[in-house]
Amino acid sequence: MKRLCLFSLIFIFVFASTIAYAEEKPASEKAPLGIGNLSLKMDYISFSDDNLEDLGIDDAFYVGLEGYAKIYPNLYLGGEVGYANPDSNIEIDGDDVRTDVTFIPVELNLKYAVQAYPNFVVGFGAGVSYNYVETEISGNGRDEEDDWLFGGQFFADLNYTIGTNLFLGVDAKYQLTDDLEHWDTNFSNWRIGGHIGIRF
Repeated sequence: MKRLCLFSLIFIFVFASTIAYAEEKPASEKAPLGIGNLSLKMDYISFSDDNLEDLGIDDAFYVGLEGYAKIYPNLYLGGEVGYANPDSNIEIDGDDVRTDVTFIPVELNLKYAVQAYPNFVVGFGAGVSYNYVETEISGNGRDEEDDWLFGGQFFADLNYTIGTNLFLGVDAKYQLTDDLEHWDTNFSNWRIGGHIGIRF
């Protein structure tokens, strides 16, 4: 998985850089999301590992803050920090079991953005991440664990620009992570939702 993520990041960087240099567009179109931008994301997150589904903690509300800076025409380097807290109360073998998970991804991403139509900007990219996971299971005893998991992600978004500074849009992302060893469970996930942002 690490090789796949690294290869994808290198590929998207080379591909986007080549396109950015080759394009001959007016200066206003070479920074479709400004020279920098910040946005607040509100997404639905769904974890894909069956073990998390069995515990009833396979989906949750996700909030994230992302920022990007233009490094070449149409090419942005940036990151995202987010937070999700799925929890559940289920019965296992006659015992009431409460499970609580904190998931905090810290991402470094490369994004290619192009103005596809007046006021509409399409973006896509990939990156690497270091994801903090804290788990707590209580019922017949208590079990706690926390760790940082290496990961990588692929994503796309569609943005509608309003005036010179604001934009809003929809986004989708798939993220892969290593396993949390004690659980033998990964926290790979899908995210889909919306965002609102400001460009500079």
